[in-house]
Amino acid sequence: MKRYRTSTIVSLVVGLLAIGAIAVALWQAPRGVAQDQQPILQYPDYPPTATVGPNPTTPALLQGMAPLTAAAFDDAASLSDWTIVDLEFVLPESRSVWTVRDGRLAQDATAAAGNPSIQETVALTGSAEWTDYTVRVSFYDFYNGTAGLVARYSGADPTIASYYRFRMLKSTFEDTPKRVLEKVEGGVATTLTAIDEPGFIERAWHTLALSVNGNTITATLDGQIVAQAEDPAPLRAGRAGIYTRAIGGIVFDDFAVVQP
Repeated sequence: MKRYRTSTIVSLVVGLLAIGAIAVALWQAPRGVAQDQQPILQYPDYPPTATVGPNPTTPALLQGMAPLTAAAFDDAASLSDWTIVDLEFVLPESRSVWTVRDGRLAQDATAAAGNPSIQETVALTGSAEWTDYTVRVSFYDFYNGTAGLVARYSGADPTIASYYRFRMLKSTFEDTPKRVLEKVEGGVATTLTAIDEPGFIERAWHTLALSVNGNTITATLDGQIVAQAEDPAPLRAGRAGIYTRAIGGIVFDDFAVVQP
């Protein structure tokens, strides 16, 4: 009987020690994992801090021309000679917003809340009597992805207006074509030429220009021709402007309309 009790006691002690060891292991394991575990993904701060360098110099192709108008967007009064137009029907509360900020013209999405939209928008200036000229602007794209110009814009109602438009996408967009030169007549767009690649580089300054000379329409980026077409039935005259989509995230500067 004594031997049986001793054996039982030994078994109980061994069992208790085993249970204690398991409990300690279970208690320590989560702590070790928590101390050693690293996050699977580490996200960068959003949005990243953007550093906008100095504006680009005017390409030699555009130097030496007589200006019809120019704008450096030094203050809010710079917009007094401009008309903001949405190129498609939108409700009044969803109209695109353009502002002057930090000495540059910024597209600030739509409405008071700054809601982004893919609607097409243009800032227009100049005279309806302008015929042959070059409109140019410098732009810096943060995240919008679309930049362009219009020339010979005429018509009070943007949904049936007529004008030439060059629009360009950033290179990282999958969509093509990246470069489109088109004629919009009575609100209906006809492609004059379209080129798949390349687009422009985002987060870098570029100088974009659109020239209308008789029936020849030419677009340049940083002084290099990127699209050109002949229009057998050309639009005759109209205002000039800056085109983009109302997504926000893009600024413009050093705007000018010049004649040879």
